[in-house]
Amino acid sequence: MEGRRKAMTYRLLAVNTFVWTTTALYMPFIGAYYTQQGITPLQIGILTSIGPVVSILIQPMWAYISDRSGRHRLVLIIVSIGSGAAILSYLVRVSFGAFMVATVLLTIFNTSILPLSDALVTNLAAKLEANFAHIRMGGTIGFAITALVLGNFLKSRPALIFVLGSAGYFLLVGFLMLLPEDRERTGKSRSRENGPDSKRIFKNKQIYLVLFLAFIMQLGMSFTGTFYSVYVISLGYGQSIVGLSSFISAMSEVPILMCANRLIRKFGAVNLLIFSVLMMALRLLFAGSGVLPLMLLSQLLQSVTYMTSYYSCVMFISENVVEGKISQGQSRLAIVQAGIGAVSGNILGGLMTDRFGVHRSFMVMSACVLLTACLNAGLVCRYNRRKKAGMCVQ
Repeated sequence: MEGRRKAMTYRLLAVNTFVWTTTALYMPFIGAYYTQQGITPLQIGILTSIGPVVSILIQPMWAYISDRSGRHRLVLIIVSIGSGAAILSYLVRVSFGAFMVATVLLTIFNTSILPLSDALVTNLAAKLEANFAHIRMGGTIGFAITALVLGNFLKSRPALIFVLGSAGYFLLVGFLMLLPEDRERTGKSRSRENGPDSKRIFKNKQIYLVLFLAFIMQLGMSFTGTFYSVYVISLGYGQSIVGLSSFISAMSEVPILMCANRLIRKFGAVNLLIFSVLMMALRLLFAGSGVLPLMLLSQLLQSVTYMTSYYSCVMFISENVVEGKISQGQSRLAIVQAGIGAVSGNILGGLMTDRFGVHRSFMVMSACVLLTACLNAGLVCRYNRRKKAGMCVQ
């Protein structure tokens, strides 16, 4: 029995590793690829915003189908196959319009992979009593190594990222086939229940604060993710520096994942999220400095920006979602981050860089994120003081 549990844990590790390895095959390099093809910063902002807009409309559908049918693994396999086919459409023609069409096709499928994967893996990990942080570490290391190695091979063939991305998605399907179907009490069975709570997804209203903080974080993350590689290329560096930056940022996540559960227990998800947003302001400042050592240092802050916020949100949702609606719960987070937050960050970033340049835009974005983080920290502290005072009166 113990041997079977370990074998299944390793399969979950393989799936999570390949979800992120496949992402590393093309995502860190696509902004630089657009720049090399003559796409302007404003057009890059538009291209990177199309995907999130489509995901807002499409992602709830995949999450609903997953929960309604109870076939979480099967739905994840379908979107992985669709992603593997759709990403090849980038090779049809090199133009802004063609890239728009390709982005829409890919986004219909690939933006649902992460929330569906998180829902499937966290659920199975809980049943196996496995530590999700350790499983997620496989994705971090896979992303880091892939980005570092690939960055050195893209100088002469930048379009190769799309072929490799397609192959990665189809290999992911193979790993998913090794998992059992995760059958839970489905949304379909819940829909037969009467009462006002039948359509409820979360157990409490604290989720709104968590999602808002995740949105603020994503503003900075989207801007950095899109325009960091553009800035690197504009400064005269190559894809190898982009790959090295991705390696540094991914490997910085490992120490956080080793103590993620302890951090959440000690500080709480909301406090960790506020801290992450504050660190995001510092990361933007370093990334836009134009000084390579500081720019690489900004990638080290991935650990206390993206990973602390991501893990806090995923675990908070998995623990506070209504039974049978785990895919829809994780999808709400993805809509806020990969959808609304990404759209806002990319469009705002595209407008700012087109008008002020990349360097000044990084500075302005850093100031905005810092101000928002401070305001939210003040509001949370005020709420906690009032809550404590109310308890004392009682």
